[in-house]
Amino acid sequence: MSNITFEETLEWFKTTDYTGAIGLTVKFPVPAENTEKFAEFLKDYTPYVLEEEGCIDFGFQRDWKNPNEFWLTERWASVQILLSHLGPDSRKGTKYEGGTPLQIMADFGVQPDPVAIYRLSLED
Repeated sequence: MSNITFEETLEWFKTTDYTGAIGLTVKFPVPAENTEKFAEFLKDYTPYVLEEEGCIDFGFQRDWKNPNEFWLTERWASVQILLSHLGPDSRKGTKYEGGTPLQIMADFGVQPDPVAIYRLSLED
């Protein structure tokens, strides 16, 4: 899949019968006045995600052409584990529990824009 909405992404996660490892690429356009604060948030938040069970890789990069855009590449052991990462019980007991990161992003005026979902296999 490519060029999909956040809602389509979640729907696919919830309905797919694919059980293998999964990867995503997501674009995060950030209002210029919040770019540096957003970058600091990402530096603090990322280690919490990397500690989550089933997280293979999770990292943000700045766009080479537009410093107000960030790209997230993430890989998870399964779709179910990725859904758990997005769920209310993720990062339990931390400052980034559940939907807190998405709320922080919204407060910065950032709306994730999924670009691609891919299976981490060349098999069907």
